[in-house]
Amino acid sequence: MVNLESILSGINAKNERCWEQLYTSCYAAMCVYVESIVKDMDCSKDIVQDLLLNLWLSDIRFASGRELMGYLYKSLYNNSLLYIRNKRKRAMILDKIDQEKENEDFSKDFMLDTVQEEIVRLLHLHIGDLPRVRRQIMKLSISGFSGKEIADRLGISVNTVKVQKNKSIKYLRDRLIHCRRELDL
Repeated sequence: MVNLESILSGINAKNERCWEQLYTSCYAAMCVYVESIVKDMDCSKDIVQDLLLNLWLSDIRFASGRELMGYLYKSLYNNSLLYIRNKRKRAMILDKIDQEKENEDFSKDFMLDTVQEEIVRLLHLHIGDLPRVRRQIMKLSISGFSGKEIADRLGISVNTVKVQKNKSIKYLRDRLIHCRRELDL
């Protein structure tokens, strides 16, 4: 380790050679010190380098090597704690964003379910407006009966079931489109 007193005037004067000696002499020890706090060597290196760069750019002057080392280690300690605090804040913010996204997804699902339920309600309401035979055909069709089964149950031809079902679907589509337009207003 270099004698800090011998290079202190060069450090205060921003002499590159003296700063290189400081860096070479103290960098590894400062990184190990910071790593013992933040538990991440890459972050430790960044914290030490940031401190040395900021010190180089500042107008701070030191009266002794002991004052310089005290300043460096106190600053490293504070910067390490600041890093940990900011890391926790980032984690909390990311968790909150994830929770909001989950809530948003739930809200979207809830809204979609609500809209679908309303459509089904309107569909059944307008099925009730159909003439009796068409209403029966649609209810049986929704229940899963085939055209032939509906024709057999109602005593009508399969072709009549198809024609009446198509007319009912056209009527229901028109009614739902009309309802949608009313909701958009």
